[in-house]
Amino acid sequence: MSSYEETFSDEEDIYDKESEVILGFTEVAFEDEDQAPGIEDTFIGGQPMWLHKNSTPAEKDLKCDNCQQYMALLLQAFAPRDDKPYDRVIYIFACENSLTCSRKKGSVKAIRGVCKDPESMAQIRAEQEAGVQKLLDEKLKIENERQYQIEITKDLFDATKPSGLANSFSGNPFGGNPFGVNPFDKKEPEKVEDVAKSVEKAEEKLKTYGSVLAKAAPRKRQTAKISKDLKLPQYPGFFVCTEQEQLKKVTYEPELEKYRHLIEKMDLSEHQKDRTMSNSSASSASALNPETNKITSMLNDAFFENFSSVVGHNPQQVLRYQLGGYPLLYSGKDDVAKVFKTSTIPNPSYNPSSLRQFELQLMPKAILDLELYLTMLIKDILAGMSWGTIIVATDIEDGISLLDENHVGYVVEYCGVQWEEST
Repeated sequence: MSSYEETFSDEEDIYDKESEVILGFTEVAFEDEDQAPGIEDTFIGGQPMWLHKNSTPAEKDLKCDNCQQYMALLLQAFAPRDDKPYDRVIYIFACENSLTCSRKKGSVKAIRGVCKDPESMAQIRAEQEAGVQKLLDEKLKIENERQYQIEITKDLFDATKPSGLANSFSGNPFGGNPFGVNPFDKKEPEKVEDVAKSVEKAEEKLKTYGSVLAKAAPRKRQTAKISKDLKLPQYPGFFVCTEQEQLKKVTYEPELEKYRHLIEKMDLSEHQKDRTMSNSSASSASALNPETNKITSMLNDAFFENFSSVVGHNPQQVLRYQLGGYPLLYSGKDDVAKVFKTSTIPNPSYNPSSLRQFELQLMPKAILDLELYLTMLIKDILAGMSWGTIIVATDIEDGISLLDENHVGYVVEYCGVQWEEST
């Protein structure tokens, strides 16, 4: 067995399945790359790349609500949607003044930006149509190859049978088939279905976040830079590469399996619970039911155990992306967990009739990369970031309140921060 085959076999032994989550991993630092990041890149740290050099978010949206200082970029994710023919970016900003602003509302913000420039949208539509046409051409090529093999097989039978020789010069070169019916005809419909399914899967893959980011021939790089008048504080910058999440075969410990059952049970009870119940009433109900109290206590640890277990499959991940999916909760007892367990994500104020859905979350490994060059002084350690995960939910309709003269618009989206437990 070759070393390649051994490696491939080892990977099959290690990984059980792929999930629908796209993971992001830090790749190279900006300073090690000749070309600066652009709109179509995903990265952590550095300065943000706006969708147009003269179009930036509102000043108040870039400032911490607590200290009113400009915030630093944690993540910029190029996140186009397959159903929207325009550029789309998600930004996460956080206040650097962790000692005074950490855990304060408005010290971490998520902003969604879109660019609906008509020329760019026409180019994107053309690329999408070209992609579909390429898939159709590949399908036709496969079907032609298959049909050619069938005809060759028929010809082979005709050439080796007496009855075939008798008809070898007739108008139909395949007319002398001694079987009357091609023996492979029964399998043909199944093969056509297989081809259709493979093309359908390929079309679906073309629409995924990962495939959009991994385009072999992306559009001409936009050179949008941050406005010269706006300079934000910054962390070291790193490009982020993406790939499908792979899970190892042994996913959960036996004890955690038991907790997962309790999680499902608790989730069901949360959905059935009256959302208008006051906090005092909820506390009283819990006190009257010691068993519920016990389960809740166990679940608090179980959510973190589950978080650690899943991250353990790919410990270098800095980003998780699954539009319309479910976040990996760092804790099960804070307000952010309650929002997702009870499906009560706040509706977008700029589009009140719509709903929000989970899109992405920033993972704690990003802290290690962003704070890589911090001096190891006690004051720096104490002033460091202390969140477990930052979860972003966006408008399902991808609405925008207003576009400027450059066809660009920015809105603040739901940003839930699950902090580390304070000691």
